[in-house]
Amino acid sequence: MDQLQPRQARQSRSATPHPREPPIESPPKKARSASRTALNRVINYIVPAKMTAMKKQAKSGNKQKQKEVNAECDRLEKEQETRHKQELEADASSSTAPPTSETTDAPPPSLAPPTSEEGPAPTSEGEGDEKEGGITSKFYKTLNISSKNAKKQAKKKEQEEKMKAAAAADKEAARRTDTEKAMEKAAIKAMLTEDRLKMIDIPADGDCMYNAIAHQLQEENIEISARKLRKACAQFMRDHKDEFAPFIADSDVGGGNDNDNNWELYIQGVERCAEVGGVWGGEMELKALSMMYKKVIVVYRETGKYELGMEYLDPKDRALRIVYLRKAFHLGEHYNSTCVY
Repeated sequence: MDQLQPRQARQSRSATPHPREPPIESPPKKARSASRTALNRVINYIVPAKMTAMKKQAKSGNKQKQKEVNAECDRLEKEQETRHKQELEADASSSTAPPTSETTDAPPPSLAPPTSEEGPAPTSEGEGDEKEGGITSKFYKTLNISSKNAKKQAKKKEQEEKMKAAAAADKEAARRTDTEKAMEKAAIKAMLTEDRLKMIDIPADGDCMYNAIAHQLQEENIEISARKLRKACAQFMRDHKDEFAPFIADSDVGGGNDNDNNWELYIQGVERCAEVGGVWGGEMELKALSMMYKKVIVVYRETGKYELGMEYLDPKDRALRIVYLRKAFHLGEHYNSTCVY
């Protein structure tokens, strides 16, 4: 009996059924479908948003960068379509046949969310993982702006800032210039009003002084063009060299120390119209025209009237009256004509 007791004990222990762990039950079909639907909604929202961001970043890059981004967007769209197709097939198979093993309950590897122990799923070479709402996706690729493009963008921004500052400065200068122009015209208009005159605009073509005198001569029934008036003025100055040559500076013609050569160069500039290199008319040419026609020439300026050829003053003779504007144009001085009201 003593020898049989251990065997019986062993038999009794071996007869005792070994407790088993409760089987792992797969989640219900509805729960799996809801999980995949939620996951699909998140991805459907993230992928288009990512493609939009990529295309916006590509706009500031070069053409090669835009091609790469477009290719990446096409790849994402194709993968999304494949994923949708797999989801539809999985839903159809799960609705027609019950799961045969535990593996059928598991979501597809590409859509299964990573656990805290396993970490994020490995991605292919050259692709970075980004987490959006707790989901790791391999369909995202970080676009980094190269240092070369960053320098171009910084330079472009700097140029834009300079252009804005220059535009603001020009606007302020124009405002001040417009004010000065208005004040000059107002002062001249007041003088003209006293003499019962009004201003006549002359084109600003470089021959404005000669055109203004020609307009005044027409009032005396003397018909002459600005071109002919230039040639007549040049010939008169050539014939009276002693009267005008001492007032010619080297800077007026850009010549050397040869006074005779400088004088001839200047006279040739008086003969030619401005469009073919002629010099602008000024006080010396007005003096020559006054002597040539033996007439008083009155110039209305902001600072007051300036009169030439007073030796020819005759109460019965009409003076030639023109207007001198120093601030009317950015290119320089300008002459207008006048007429009686």
